[in-house]
Amino acid sequence: MRIPVTINPNTLKTYNCYNESNIAKNTLRSDNLSNWDRTLPKSLQELCLEAIAKNWEEKPILEEIVVTIDRCLLLNILPTDLPLTLTVPKIDGDVYWKRCYLQKWPKSIPENVSLDVQINEIVKVSNSRKSSEESERSRKSSTTEHFKRTWKECFLETHICEYLEKLKPEDYDAEKIKELADLCTDYVKILNIRELQCSENSPNRIPLNAITSGLENLTELSICFKQTYVGEKFTWDTVRVSSKDIRLLAKGLEKCKLRCFRLKNSDIDDEKAVIILKSLLKHELETLDFSHCRIRDYGAVAISKFCLENSVSNLILTNNRIGAKGIESLSYVICSSACNLKSLNLKLNPISQRGVAILMKPLTISARKIKTLHLNACGVGHISTLGEMIEHNSHLEHLDLSNNSLGEEMGKVILKGLRYNTTLKNLDVRMCKLNSADEFEILQRINKNRIAMKRPRTARNPIIIEPQYKFEISDELLSEIENVFQSDETDEASTELTD
Repeated sequence: MRIPVTINPNTLKTYNCYNESNIAKNTLRSDNLSNWDRTLPKSLQELCLEAIAKNWEEKPILEEIVVTIDRCLLLNILPTDLPLTLTVPKIDGDVYWKRCYLQKWPKSIPENVSLDVQINEIVKVSNSRKSSEESERSRKSSTTEHFKRTWKECFLETHICEYLEKLKPEDYDAEKIKELADLCTDYVKILNIRELQCSENSPNRIPLNAITSGLENLTELSICFKQTYVGEKFTWDTVRVSSKDIRLLAKGLEKCKLRCFRLKNSDIDDEKAVIILKSLLKHELETLDFSHCRIRDYGAVAISKFCLENSVSNLILTNNRIGAKGIESLSYVICSSACNLKSLNLKLNPISQRGVAILMKPLTISARKIKTLHLNACGVGHISTLGEMIEHNSHLEHLDLSNNSLGEEMGKVILKGLRYNTTLKNLDVRMCKLNSADEFEILQRINKNRIAMKRPRTARNPIIIEPQYKFEISDELLSEIENVFQSDETDEASTELTD
């Protein structure tokens, strides 16, 4: 159904010809107007547009149509299986791309996108005397102003991800990948690759350097190297990542500018993490995510050095193998004025008591930028410095301690620190073996912090900087942090890179 600009007088008479005497009183009558134009003969205008849509692949006509309602009607009847090489440079209207997206992925609705595309396209004030370039420029600016993403961007991003996820290494064609990247480079900003197919004869996957280096506007990249469905042909290569794949990925990352990089649920150890981090040094990252990998202390040292040289504000290291040494290097980073970290996620890491005790020292005195800290299931037990950190830290707003064996005594310690804390707005202590009354009191005080908005309660004595509060790092670890990216390039050059 198309939305009419004007209503024909005969049509108006047709819908106003009800005999009111035949309609019973006190009854509701509803009419389905979705097919109001089904019984009407098609106008010459509609017949012409249908002819254009039928032969659009041979003779694409869109810019020549000046009237907005005619253009929207054409985009509503164009086939959705037209080749991308024809539609991407010719069609920018979201009316068409929304149809393409919902027809191909009806159960996956993207976020931050306008749902009332047709209304927005028609309601726009279009001046037929303006040139087509000015009209398209105003359309793009208005779309960018009101909505973060367009349906065209969502369709092309999902199309590329699906193509890469289903592509087998044996069928990889570098020229086709380059053509696809050149075609979609102006519209693709986010890629979320959920799996990569493994080769039947080797652990290698498709090279990602061609697609990442070809998408100049790519700002967010999320990759998972594991193959999701393997059936009866399972081998360990389906969950492992070869060094060649990592080096090819790093080669492509050097040629783009990302703000968010996620490498999740993959066989990424310390050496592979260092290779990737070295390729990201020139990026202005805001989010770095290595969730569910195999990063140990040496990898945490490399990440610490990376955070000192980059503008990362959100660091996610969920479910890795980081111990006390890695926590010590991260503690050194959050003490530094060059660090911009605001959120640190360390849940499901075997930090243990020693690592948490090391982390509490900088958070008590010198770490003034951390707003969010996740320590879920990290082996945190009875540690008195936790209460002192809560008492004296005036910047932390979200703290997650769930699934740790704190014990009932720690409930009293936390409550003592909360008497003076006015900034903590979210404290998760579920499954920590606390007394139920203490846990309820903790929730009550946190709720008061949310309402009070830093309203002072009880004046506390200033902390005395004693030796146990000072954070000191060994010269050996400091040297390791400084030289973690200074390894020989001969090993990297020895590995042949093939496109």
